[in-house]
Amino acid sequence: MRMRRLILFEFRKIMIPRVWISIAGSLAIAIFYFVSFYPSGTNSLLVVNKERPEVIATHTGPIQPDLALKYAPRLKEEYAEDSVGPKEETMTRILEQQYAASAYSLDLFNKNLTELREQKALLEKQDQGSYVLKDVTKRLSMLEGIQPPGFYVTNDWGSLYRFFSIPGVGNMLIGLVLVFALAPLYCGEANFRMDSLILSSTYGRLKIVTAKLLAGFLVTVSFVTLFYGVCVLFSCLPFRFVGWNAPLNSYFEGSPYDLTQLQGLLLKYAVTLLAACGLLLLTALISALFRSSLSTLGLAVCLVLLPNFSLPGVVGEWIHFLPSGVIMSTSLIEKYVSYNIFGTPILYLPLSILSVIIISVIAMLLLPKAFERRLKA
Repeated sequence: MRMRRLILFEFRKIMIPRVWISIAGSLAIAIFYFVSFYPSGTNSLLVVNKERPEVIATHTGPIQPDLALKYAPRLKEEYAEDSVGPKEETMTRILEQQYAASAYSLDLFNKNLTELREQKALLEKQDQGSYVLKDVTKRLSMLEGIQPPGFYVTNDWGSLYRFFSIPGVGNMLIGLVLVFALAPLYCGEANFRMDSLILSSTYGRLKIVTAKLLAGFLVTVSFVTLFYGVCVLFSCLPFRFVGWNAPLNSYFEGSPYDLTQLQGLLLKYAVTLLAACGLLLLTALISALFRSSLSTLGLAVCLVLLPNFSLPGVVGEWIHFLPSGVIMSTSLIEKYVSYNIFGTPILYLPLSILSVIIISVIAMLLLPKAFERRLKA
């Protein structure tokens, strides 16, 4: 009971007015983003789905060769969503052009499979134990095991994924709001010389450090969940979550994962939440090492922004495995990215999860000692 009161006390200390304002601002930006992409008039497949659901239903699913051949000339015309004309004619052009584009994506998918099969056959003749052969075999096996791209109405989910995966502003907002709220977690006590009082008390050392960290976890989990929830509601709810069960590769053509749109988003949310907790622990460690909240915030912001810069060599690769790099990543579920781990191809998704866990454990172990070192300072 005492620990719970202490956690709630530390939670209230974190959630000061400027943190509430930053959270409200990030949610306002997200809402504005999704509202600005709402269709107007007849300029979206979402409108066609609303006006002609029975027609959309006859097209939805695997690509039908006869329809693909019939609609192929539409790809040479102007972008249907920007065209001007009678409502019925415009909706017809949008549907046929989108179907032709989906058929083209299927052609690219099949072409990619053919190239991988040919590459595999060639490598098997040259060196059956090579890493490249293992990687090609793994990629080919994953792509052959998923449903080929088809025609689905996923514009609402596409808007959501653009916000988080292109990369979009969503990932950046999550990282910046979290470090803004959590930077003073430990160093903020130095402003009123409370750190020495806390550390000199019998009750203070481990329990208060733990309470602050648990309060930080409460803030992190609550904000990331709230942020994702608001984004999903404003992106998909107005369109009744149409396309939630469409294959993930109907939007991300290079994705090797056999997931639906909803499953892909839930997986991305779970990994982002894990990475956000890792970012909390790194920010807390920095906060425990510095007495200045401004210095902690500056360093933590640099940590968030670092993945946006392309650095050469091994350093550039390792940045993608930091918690902030995982939050900002566009390779979790979006495409096939593998790494050579002792001659075995391992996908970025499991490696990123493992990396965040290892970094989090190290930061958690160093945190109490980093804060207690102020007794000697």
